[in-house]
Amino acid sequence: MKVFLFLIILLFSFHVKAQDISEINKVLEISDTLKFEKEIRIYKDYSIADRITALRMYKKEKDDWIVTIYSYSKTLKQVTKIDEIRFPKENIGKLKPKDANLIWLNLLLANVEFLPSMTSIQYKFEKPFIDIEKGEQIIVKKKFLVIDGVGYQIYVKNGKLKNSFSFDNPEAYLKRYPTVDELISYNEILSILKKEFNFFND
Repeated sequence: MKVFLFLIILLFSFHVKAQDISEINKVLEISDTLKFEKEIRIYKDYSIADRITALRMYKKEKDDWIVTIYSYSKTLKQVTKIDEIRFPKENIGKLKPKDANLIWLNLLLANVEFLPSMTSIQYKFEKPFIDIEKGEQIIVKKKFLVIDGVGYQIYVKNGKLKNSFSFDNPEAYLKRYPTVDELISYNEILSILKKEFNFFND
């Protein structure tokens, strides 16, 4: 009995060509190589908008952490806004200083050092079943794909460990596949950045 593979796509996705990261880094005046022993960069590409938002967090010296957030225009190919966060060493009024090292450790707990790109886990989004096609039994795989949306590219360095990976629309996928570990980690990373830096809250 011959078995065929047939793919059914519930929502067909298309990907806007990603901006060249090297070109963006050149405009941001940062190197392509992660220079610091503890550093992470996150690029957020709005597929239907003109901008890319980038966050860079790194440890410059002992307990001296810096976070820089850039807004980049894809049309103008230039930076439109730069925000820099330097962590306070003391309380400001009733506000306690953020613990940059704790934020970093929470990012590590979300597996940024080891996560693969979403393209490597596409098989986890498939729901196979056996059906009849022209009198023959075939395997049908249903896959949920998101049209349009937002893509992320992450680069991280922790000592000798380096990793880079990409994913898109993690919130939408997690609602559909709540038990996929990688999706849980993708969303945890974004949750940390939103909570600590009000980043990506748009």
